[in-house]
Amino acid sequence: MCSKRSWRPTLAAAGVVKKVGEKAAHGGRSRRYPVYELSREDMFHVLRHTYASTQLEAGESIVSVSEWLGHASPQTTLTHYAHFMPGAGKRGLAAMDEWFDQDPQPNVPEDSLGAPQTQNRA
Repeated sequence: MCSKRSWRPTLAAAGVVKKVGEKAAHGGRSRRYPVYELSREDMFHVLRHTYASTQLEAGESIVSVSEWLGHASPQTTLTHYAHFMPGAGKRGLAAMDEWFDQDPQPNVPEDSLGAPQTQNRA
């Protein structure tokens, strides 16, 4: 309904689509509504697709975009938009490269390394 009441009139005002006629309201009222030409590439769906593809190209998670679009699952989003994620694998590789390039730091408590312990006894 949003497309009929706001989006299409806005496109018509901008000269993107044309008004092609009018139709009577349901229920026998005397009010008439404009009818606009249909052009899928100019409709609301394109904005939705542009939003999703821009978010994914910027590195947003597929799970977040799926939720924002109201898809039943992230798989639905992947099916339609995976080709907009060209850097996804590269980001993962870069993260691992950075991790391997770090100076090795033991990630265990000092007392488990066998080092002599010094204790202050009062």
